[in-house]
Amino acid sequence: MRAVLWDLDDTVLDTLEPRMEALAHAHRSVVGHDTDALALWRRYRGATIEAIGRDLAGEDYPRFVETFREHYFGREVPVPVFEGVATVLRDIVASGRSNAIVTAKVSWGAIGELQRAGLLEYFAAVVGFDDTDLHKPDPEPVLTALQRLTLDDPAEAMMIGDTPADIGAAQAAGCLSVAALWGSVDREAVLAMEPDHIAETPFDIAAIIGTEPLEAAL
Repeated sequence: MRAVLWDLDDTVLDTLEPRMEALAHAHRSVVGHDTDALALWRRYRGATIEAIGRDLAGEDYPRFVETFREHYFGREVPVPVFEGVATVLRDIVASGRSNAIVTAKVSWGAIGELQRAGLLEYFAAVVGFDDTDLHKPDPEPVLTALQRLTLDDPAEAMMIGDTPADIGAAQAAGCLSVAALWGSVDREAVLAMEPDHIAETPFDIAAIIGTEPLEAAL
């Protein structure tokens, strides 16, 4: 295992609350009525905010997306890191392996949040919504991350995420898939994708890949 790809939200960063506030605000402002944002998020199971906006707001989806992003990025929301994630990231880098982020969030937003959380130094690549034409569960974002890491064999990488879209992208790309249940809002849907591994906590990731130096693992 040479590379570990991570989803960002609800896997590395615990940003669910401010994202749901932004989703509820966009729905109220553009669609015109209140909604249960968490139930809505579960329904779309990891879709991009653009895809959600297209479905809910039709031709007015650009305003939906803009309203969401203005509400979310227009204030400095907290970016708490899930317990154990920083330690696992550090140990992966120390072992000679690479980490990358594969997220549906715009890349500048993801990079900014990782910087504020003190984690950016652990990632050799960040692939965001604006970096690919297709998005998870399509494999393009995963394959783009592998290309940036100069890793030719997807089987030498694992993708960790909390949604069916994360697992589907890993499977389509030929990577090992790991369900990150510590931040998942829909465990049953993620497990129904039959991931290769299940991680209840970030420390389970270390057990899956081992933390010995890369040379020793070859």
